[in-house]
Amino acid sequence: MTAPVAALGQGVARSIALLGALARFSFLTLEAARWLPRAGRRVAFRVLLRQVWFTALQALPLILVLSSILSFLVISQAVRELGRLGATELLGRLMVIAIVRELGPLITALAVAGRSGTAIAAELATNKVMGEINALEGMGIDPLHYHVLPRFGAAILSVLGLIIMFDLVAIVSGLLAATANGMVPARYFDIVLASLALGDVWVTVTKGLLFGIIVGTIPSFQGLRVRGSPTEIPVAASQAAVGSIIAIFICSGLFVFLFA
Repeated sequence: MTAPVAALGQGVARSIALLGALARFSFLTLEAARWLPRAGRRVAFRVLLRQVWFTALQALPLILVLSSILSFLVISQAVRELGRLGATELLGRLMVIAIVRELGPLITALAVAGRSGTAIAAELATNKVMGEINALEGMGIDPLHYHVLPRFGAAILSVLGLIIMFDLVAIVSGLLAATANGMVPARYFDIVLASLALGDVWVTVTKGLLFGIIVGTIPSFQGLRVRGSPTEIPVAASQAAVGSIIAIFICSGLFVFLFA
């Protein structure tokens, strides 16, 4: 009778311990940013640029396709249905709330977590298995400075930049959808711009920063947790993707609760 309760308790205890280890890892990463040696800044900056190239620029076509298709479909249906009800002025709030504030940051973060988060975890796990992490520590180089910080910074910059691009392309694609369904372009822009408030921009930017922190922290943490077996590499990549996705959805839900 007590076995299920004991198993549940052990699962909860492991989850709490994992969250504590992740919080400690995040704190150490932020502390490492304060103590980054001057000699290592140029190397870290080069790694950061390479990560931005992979995480943001190479993912840009995917984000543009997702944004344009999603916005075109949503706005096309919205113009038709709202037009029947004589409530086309609600199109602006739909665009701002559904796409700019909610779906834009969420889909972008999920795409980056699935694409780049797994790559970060697999790369760091491979370095750990191959002994590179131990070699860096033996030379007196903190792996957080060389491996984690550049990826952490690149994830924040990339997610935030891609979210902005997603929203801009969504607005343009929404214009095409609206005009294709008989709406005058000037009317579309008047409705959207009248509905877009400064608070919406700040919520979107804040989401971009927090989602970037999630994508930069959890995959790095999972990648460095491996102990030395090559079979742990795909497990770390999978756990990084799952953990990042769950954290992104939880964070998005909290934003809905706090800013509804």
